[in-house]
Amino acid sequence: MRQEIFKRNDNTIYNIRFANLTDLHDYLQSNPKVNRDVFMKQASLNDDYDFYGEPLEKAIAYCIDGYNEGFENFLEANNELQQASREISDNRKLVRSLYGGIPLAPLVAMGVPDCMLKYDRDNKSTVRNIYFNLGYPAYTSTSEIVNRGLATLYIVQAFEAKGDLVNFRAFELSSCDDEIVNIELNLKKPGDLFLDVQKCYFPIKGKEFLRRNFFRVLESAPVTNSYWMSGYGRAANVKQIRKFFNVSSQDLVISFPSEMGIKGDNIYDDTISLIESLDLQQEFDIQKIKKIKSRH
Repeated sequence: MRQEIFKRNDNTIYNIRFANLTDLHDYLQSNPKVNRDVFMKQASLNDDYDFYGEPLEKAIAYCIDGYNEGFENFLEANNELQQASREISDNRKLVRSLYGGIPLAPLVAMGVPDCMLKYDRDNKSTVRNIYFNLGYPAYTSTSEIVNRGLATLYIVQAFEAKGDLVNFRAFELSSCDDEIVNIELNLKKPGDLFLDVQKCYFPIKGKEFLRRNFFRVLESAPVTNSYWMSGYGRAANVKQIRKFFNVSSQDLVISFPSEMGIKGDNIYDDTISLIESLDLQQEFDIQKIKKIKSRH
């Protein structure tokens, strides 16, 4: 975990970054000191399981052990949806490297320097920067959270299947008056072979990830405004996210479900809504998605 605090304009910024899920798991397992000056009660320990999901201990364990609820159904729907992706030639090739990628065990054992396997790309490849806001307002339903996550995973995998390189950046950006907290979790770098769907499934689909794990991180942050405890901050919208991260117009920002047109009633309708919100109609066959929906 890396933390930095600085001033920007009239705001105090708290940046808290985790390299991966293991980094987050280890931090939470260490039981970091709670900022009792602000968080006299901990929402991460609330016994309202319908709203917050499973207890904190289980939510922490899921970072390492994986989260399987509904995963098989997701894979089935995802396989169908992949038929609706436009075909683009794969511009990647596997190469051996001194660093980055996946280690080749036989070469590692032999002490060969270039023992890593990673994807290289030609100048026709597209790098997709995706900013995924793990936060959302309190009124957001569980089905909206789930469908936003599943539709996002589908889009990321479709990009990878086309040969695009994906930089998948997840975060929870919230504010309380003049304090802004940004908790980041890197889910995939462009040099990684493929998105690890099983690991990403919990952070972007399980409500426990925000309301247990990230709330617990916030409870240990050195914020000073006592109003943080009343609602754990206000979730940033698309416009605020683009300004905070200085996001390019070519980059994709996925904010809370209501901003993306996601209603939580039907995964196929919500996938179409997300595609349209991101202006990706030219890359996905929406009519095929509608036909897939009609079969269910």
